Formats: sequence, C-alpha cells, structure tokens
Amino acid sequence: MNRYKKLFSNSIVFSVGNLGSKMITFLMVPLYTRFLTTSQYGNSDVISTIVSLLTPILTLSIIEAVFRFALDENSDNGQVLTNGFLVSLASFIIFLFVLPFIGNISYGIYVVLLTYASALESTLQQFARGIGKSTLYAATGIIMTVATVFSNILLIVVMGWQLQGYLASIMIAQFAGMLFLTWRLKAWQYINLKNINLDLAKRMLIYSIPLIPNMVSWWLSNSANKIFISILLGATANGIYAVANKIPSLISVFYSIFTQAWQISAVEEFDSDDVGEFFSTVLAATFSILSIGVAGLTLFSKFFVLILSTHAYFEAWRIVPWLCLAVLFSSISSFLGTVYTSSMRTMALFTTTIVGAVVNVVSNLILIPLLGITGAGIGACISFFIVTILRIKDSKRFIHLEIQWKIIITSLLCILLEIFIMYTLPGKMGYVLASICLIVVLGINSGSFIRELKHVLKR
Repeated sequence: MNRYKKLFSNSIVFSVGNLGSKMITFLMVPLYTRFLTTSQYGNSDVISTIVSLLTPILTLSIIEAVFRFALDENSDNGQVLTNGFLVSLASFIIFLFVLPFIGNISYGIYVVLLTYASALESTLQQFARGIGKSTLYAATGIIMTVATVFSNILLIVVMGWQLQGYLASIMIAQFAGMLFLTWRLKAWQYINLKNINLDLAKRMLIYSIPLIPNMVSWWLSNSANKIFISILLGATANGIYAVANKIPSLISVFYSIFTQAWQISAVEEFDSDDVGEFFSTVLAATFSILSIGVAGLTLFSKFFVLILSTHAYFEAWRIVPWLCLAVLFSSISSFLGTVYTSSMRTMALFTTTIVGAVVNVVSNLILIPLLGITGAGIGACISFFIVTILRIKDSKRFIHLEIQWKIIITSLLCILLEIFIMYTLPGKMGYVLASICLIVVLGINSGSFIRELKHVLKR
C-alpha cells in the first residue's frame, strides 16, 4: 500500500474510533462545571496531572517500549507483552512499600489506583496498536468513554459524590477498557511465564528508561503550571485554567488521533531513501491544519468558554489563545520526536525536553505573579516554542527536513496580531479585524496544504 494512503487509512480508522469518544468527553465539561465547584474541578485536574507524571516513572515507561517492540516484525509478541507486564509488576511490588505513606495523603489511594490501572490498560492498548489491531485500539476508547459517561451521571449527578465520583468514574473506565482488551486480545495467550526473556526485557528497558526523564521534562513543560497555579493562586484559579485548557484540547484531540497513525508510518518508512521528503511533506500539512485551528479557536474563545461553563469561569477566555499556541508547538515538537523514537535514539529526546521544562518552570515563577493565570498560558507557549526550535535544529543529525519558514512565520505573526486585537478591541470592530487575521491564516495555509496534497496525489 502507498505510504500516504496507509497513513490516511490508519488516520481514518483511529478517527472513527476516537473522535466520537473524545468529543463526548469534551461535551461532559458543562456537567463537571455545574456539579463541581471551581476548587473541586481544579483539584481533579491536579490529581490527573500527578497520575500522568507517576505513570511513566513507576512503570519505567515500559508502555512505550511495548508499542515500539510489538511494531517490530522480528519481535515475539508474547515475549514483548509478558516482559512489559513483568516490569510493571516488579515496580508495583516495590511501590507497595511506600503505600502506607501515600494513604495518609488526601486522595492518595485514588492516585495510586489510577496510576496502575492506567498503566495496565495503556500497556494492552498500545500492544494492540503495535500488532496492527488498530480497530481494537480505537474501539477501546469508545468503551472507556461510554463507561465514563454512565458512571459520571450515576456517581456525580444521581449519587452526588462530586470529586470522589469523578475520580471513581475514571477508575471504572480504566477497568472497563482493561477487561475489554483482555477479552478481545485473548491476552492469556500472550502472557506466559515461559515468555519471560531477560535479554529482551533489558533491551526494552534500554529503550524505555531514557524516555522517563524526557516524559518528566515534558510533564514539567505541559502540566507543572497547574501545580504552580494551585500554589500561587489557589485551587479556584486552577479550575478556571482547567476550563481554558479544555478548548485547545479540541486541537490536541485531532492531533493525538493523527499521531497514532503517524507513529506507525514513521517507524515503517524511516529507513526509506526519501524519508526526509516524506517527513517534510507530512510536517508541512500538519502545521497548516494546526495553525488554522489555533486562529479559529482564538476568534471564538469567548463563545466556547460561555458554552462550556458558567460566568464564574469567563476569565478563562484570556488564556485560551496562548494555550492554543502551546498545543500547536507541543504537537510539532511531538511530531519531531518521532525522528528519535523511529531511529531508536531515545536518549537524544531528553536534551531538548529538559530545556523546555526549565524554561516553563522559570516562566511560571516569573509570569504567574505578574500576569496571573494568563502568565501560565504564556509560559507554556514559550517553553514549547523553544523545544520546537531546538528539535528542528537537532533532528538534522538524523534526517533532512525542508521547513517552510515563510508560511510558518507569517502564520504565527497573524495569530499574535489576532490575540492582540482580541485583548484590546472587545467590540464588533475587534471581531471584524480578528476575522480578517483568521482569513489570512486560512488563505496562506490552505494554499500550502493543497500544494502538498497535489504532490502526494502525483506520487
């Protein structure tokens, strides 16, 4: 199958399975903002953030290794999954020794259970994707979303459990996904003590362990601002930030669906003679679509905030444009990260990510006291921008990329002008001028996208 056709085909499969579930999750935000206080919603976001940090640390990031090695045609799938679970089990046994201390922390038990439930479910889901069962991978997302919606309605709305109901519903969804995958994969056919291979486990850890500092640094760039907001401004401010963060998630939802297909294509095509052209073409199209999305969400940021929440959260619109830009740079950085994972040079990821993490922490410490919640959004934008620039430069060691700088710079300047207009001209004239900026971004990038599409069709 033609590589562009395969990338498009896989993207469609993941879209069918994930887009509906992601949108339902997005549409649940009004329920959360109605039945949870801003403080409770802020705390729920912090807990989810902590879980996302602990998962790669406590599992030695073995989830990523399971996907990458399962994708390798020369690997024994039974050994890959068995060794993946073996590493997770070993880390869990070690973690049991500190469990008594965690239990004394507020919601500590939920953090522990969510961390390992997420790890086990994600291991099975990534394994399914790695062995080519894309439809099963996508279907699991639907199952988990349905479980989340029904348990949210039961536990939050009917039983009034509020924050505890929210956390319990996430756990129920994780277990539902785990049981579904175990049944459909017939996981018991893969997991066997005879499949334990210490040499393979060692190679998987050599691949995965360098990803831990990378993921921790990525977490600092992406999520540490929530912790700083909670400490410096309080849980209520973090609740407002959490609502603002849901709107750019519309962009990240589409990119996350695409990247599930892209990671497969990137690995399969990395050794081809014209890999640089392939990566450059897909990168150009990716930036064009993302920049149009950022300009569109910036224009309608106030509208989305009012639709998704109450007036208590209206201030969130000011953070939305910066978080949209942060998602754009984060997505491009993630795209460039596949250069390292495809070439099995995961150690090189750490250098660029740690710089972004340091920049984000410093930016938060400076900008949050000066600009409030908006400062956190600007800090995230700056840190991901720096990571993107560093990875564009560093990735040239492994692959030749053609970067369309004129289109990128012009689009970003138009988006920054649009943000300035939204801040300074709140009336009709502001919307007219901001709309013109959107039209310009649309014109520049749609032209680029059409050219790349014609090029692909010729190939």
